[in-house]
Amino acid sequence: MTIKAFIIVVLVAASSARGQATSAQAYVTTGLFIGAIEEGARIFTPARLLPFDHPEALGHQFPTVLQLHRDEDRLLLLLGKHAGLRLSATLQRYPTQPDTLWPYAPFQPPPLASFQSVTPITRRAADAPLSGLRAVAFLDRFPLAFIVDTRGLTLTERQMQQATTMGLDVTRAQFIAALRDAARAVPAVGPAILVYQR
Repeated sequence: MTIKAFIIVVLVAASSARGQATSAQAYVTTGLFIGAIEEGARIFTPARLLPFDHPEALGHQFPTVLQLHRDEDRLLLLLGKHAGLRLSATLQRYPTQPDTLWPYAPFQPPPLASFQSVTPITRRAADAPLSGLRAVAFLDRFPLAFIVDTRGLTLTERQMQQATTMGLDVTRAQFIAALRDAARAVPAVGPAILVYQR
């Protein structure tokens, strides 16, 4: 290989790596935490993992969604369907009716059409890297949407000492690390849906 050819290969590889990093940063993760109201958890909490400095995030680890936007609700409905959850009535009215706007530029809205015909990859709930993780939609292994349902799980099963409103006791960094761990079960490129079956 000539020096010129070697330089071209290196530049193409670097460009590709930058493109993948840019792609991963082009979306924001949105999901649902479903907990047991009997232990003081919020039974249904949508969250959007905006950057900490985003005005809507207010520095929170798991900022609560005030309104679902352009196809976030439909992607969560699709995830719920694959996980055996019927979420349409709740998502259409809580916290407020979804709309078609997308106020989170430079992030892109979730590409719902890419997931419509995806066959889910299933795993046992015991294999989930996070207690209560039911389903995740990935694009190029980036988690676009998730559902965590901790109902029916003991505090011991969740490695917790006391109950919390979201049903788990993890930081955003720990949560994202668990989603990255889950991503190893799906292809590196393209849309994928991973479901942990109870």
